[in-house]
Amino acid sequence: GDLMDHEEQEAMSMTDEDEDEEEEELDDEDWEASVRLANELQGATSSPIGGDLMDELADEMLQMEMNDLSAEEEDALGRAAREAVRKYEEEMAMKSQMKSKRKKAMSSPPPAAEEGLINGIEEEAPAEAAVDYSKMTVAQLKDELRSKGLKVSGRKAELIERLEMS
Repeated sequence: GDLMDHEEQEAMSMTDEDEDEEEEELDDEDWEASVRLANELQGATSSPIGGDLMDELADEMLQMEMNDLSAEEEDALGRAAREAVRKYEEEMAMKSQMKSKRKKAMSSPPPAAEEGLINGIEEEAPAEAAVDYSKMTVAQLKDELRSKGLKVSGRKAELIERLEMS
């Protein structure tokens, strides 16, 4: 019993020392960086605050900045935003074309085998098997959710579950 008590006391005193050292070593910037890293490793958003709340705060900050712009700056920002949207839509269209080409190449069984089976079962299985959400990034998952009109906040596992249920 005495040996246990001594080990426990030693462990507790070491823990106290470790905590003191950590408090001295981690400044706010290091702490925030470690929180971001932990969240990224868990597939969460890069913010410790939930997605919807973070979006609201970002929108408010953006609105405050927008109010300070001159008409000329606002026009330039509008042009840049339209160009960014155009490029994004172009990229998404190309990705979509590439996906559909890959799906067709991967899911075309021999013609004779396809005709004899029940179409409903045969057509659904390859489509679900072709999309492995776990290999997608959080940003890709959110794009997929947006395209289906679904909620985009939450951890990676929740996003995947939402997509698999849709």
